This record gives sequence, structure tokens and C-alpha cells, in this order.
Amino acid sequence: MATTVLATLAVAAIVYAAFFRSPAIAPGAGSKSVNSAAYDYYLRGKVNVNSENAENNEAAIKLLKQAVDADPNFAPAYAELSRAYSIKTFYFAPEAEKKQLNEDAEVAVEKALKLNPDLAEAHLARGLILWTHARRFPHEQVIQAYRRALDLDPNLDEAHHQLGVVYFHIGLLDKAWEEIEKALAINPSNTLARFRFGVIDMYRANYEEALAVFNSTPLETNPSLWAFQKATALFRLGRNDEAAALVGEFLKNYPEDRGGVGTSVKAMMLARDHKETEAEGAIKRANEIGKGFGHFHHTAYNIASAYALMGKTEAAIKWLQDAAEDGFPCYPLFENDANLNSLRKDEHFIAFMAKLKQRWEHYRATL
Repeated sequence: MATTVLATLAVAAIVYAAFFRSPAIAPGAGSKSVNSAAYDYYLRGKVNVNSENAENNEAAIKLLKQAVDADPNFAPAYAELSRAYSIKTFYFAPEAEKKQLNEDAEVAVEKALKLNPDLAEAHLARGLILWTHARRFPHEQVIQAYRRALDLDPNLDEAHHQLGVVYFHIGLLDKAWEEIEKALAINPSNTLARFRFGVIDMYRANYEEALAVFNSTPLETNPSLWAFQKATALFRLGRNDEAAALVGEFLKNYPEDRGGVGTSVKAMMLARDHKETEAEGAIKRANEIGKGFGHFHHTAYNIASAYALMGKTEAAIKWLQDAAEDGFPCYPLFENDANLNSLRKDEHFIAFMAKLKQRWEHYRATL
């Protein structure tokens, strides 16, 4: 089944690239390859990059290396190779490999930009390099990089998608929704972008709508993200048995629990059931396995929620601060989430939320 899906995606991507996308500017040096082998490697690599799972990521890196070996002047292949390295660093790579991968990503994007400074895909790749835990998620710089990509090519669906991802992390939910809509108008097959509608609904506390999105976009290539978000939606709807069953099945099938997100949802459920010792054990486990993961801020937020449900205010606020400072200052979520209600009257939480709102209002006014 997976082979069939990938084959279908490959054909779709080739047709899409060949017939439907129209660059906003004339391509510069290095934008195209006259080497048919390099172009074939590039197209196949690009399809695999978009899947964002470990197996396809490795395939993408291999194919894109072959593309630049076949044509060292092919700028888009360098840009996609940089993106593949960044995705591997963010989601999959052991801590010991991340420094080298970041360097490889930077080298590849610089080669792309040297060959063609106006290559939209290279500016997209630069944004991905910046938006990481190691660089403390400099949201405004990343938004500038994605906007530069879109100035150069308004039809670059992945730039709209990634811009939307940054927007919903910083609480600009309406802007995020608009960018995801633009991505899907350009490329309706961008399933991961479509999935983001559910995430935005979650942050708006529209849990039924979020669940409907998650049910309609199963994300077979990214089971961690799908299980984490769907289980959280079920949990917030009070459908605890279904949430527990989903998390249990996920942890059985994927015991490595990339980023600790599944285990952190389990910690919330245990906390709500007043199983504090078990919840603390799940928190410890999520923290241990989640360190270094690109989206650990979501695990941190869930840990904070578990502590709030247990009435452990100081620990909850500490973890919320960690989540916000590590790339996830999503004021509307923090404000709307009933799991945090035990904190609402605490003076330290009130002060924290005031600062978070101030930052959010700055983003609204300037971005």
C-alpha cells in the first residue's frame, strides 16, 4: 500500500511541477538542469521530502545527493537537499548527528543561493534552518525568509504551509488559517497542510471540528503527529476511553514515541484520573525521550497541563514557560485550554500570561 501511495504521489508531483506551477519570476542560473538524470533524481527526492517520515527522508537525501552529483549547478536540488537535512535534524536524527546535519543544510542552501539568489525554494530552506530549537525559534526572521520565498514565487505551496505553521505556533491563528488555505488552493494534495486546519481548530478550542479534520486526514506517513493530535482532541472532548485506547495502540506500535508526545498525552490522562505516581512516571519518561526533538515544546506543554491537572502549580508554570520560550508562545491556546484552569488565580500565572499576551499583541501588530 505504501509503495502505491508513494508512486501516486510521485506521478502527481511530476505532473504538478511540469504543468501547473508557474514561477513568479524568470528562472536564473542554476534553476533548471539540462541533465535528465539529475532532474529525475530531483523530482523523486522532492516527493520523498514532502512525506516527512524517517524512511522517506533518508530516501530523499540519497536521491538529492545523486541529483547534485549528476549536476553540480542545479540550484533547486541543493535547496531540496537542504530542506531534507533540516527535516532530519528536526525530527529524526540522534543528538550526536545534529550539528553536522545543520552544517550540511547550510552548505547546501548557500550553494543554491550562490547559483540563484532569487530561488524561492532556497529561501524556504533557509527558513527551515532558522526555525529550530538550537536557534531558539526566531519567529520573525523565519517569517521574513518565508515571505521572501513567496515574493519570488507566490505559488510555492510549501512556503505558505510553513508560514502557517509558524503563525499558529505564535498564536496568529487567523493568519495561519489563511496561509494553509493558500497552500491547499495551489496544491490540494498537500495532506500535511490540510491536517493543520485541525491543529488550528484545537488552539481555538473547537475540538469537534478538529477531530473531524484529524479523522479525515490519517497521515499514514506521520503516525506520531496524527495520534498525538487526535488523542488530545478526544481527551479535551472528555472521550477519555477512546483517547486512552488510541495512545495505548500508538505506544504499542511505536514504543520509541518520537519526541515523547504520546507519553505526554498519557501523562495528562493519568493526571486527570488522579494517578499521580503514574503520571509523574510518564512525565519523566516523556522528558527523557523527548530531549532534542524539534517540537519538544508540545511535549513540554502537555507536561505543564499534567501538572496543572494535578494541582502542582509551580511545576506547571515552569513547563509552560519552557514551552513558550522554546518556540510555542501560543497565547490563545494557553488562554482557552480548560486543563490550565487550576492556575488561573495564581499571581505568577497571571503575570506570565500578561507577558505572553503582550508578546502576542506585538506579533499581531507587526507580523
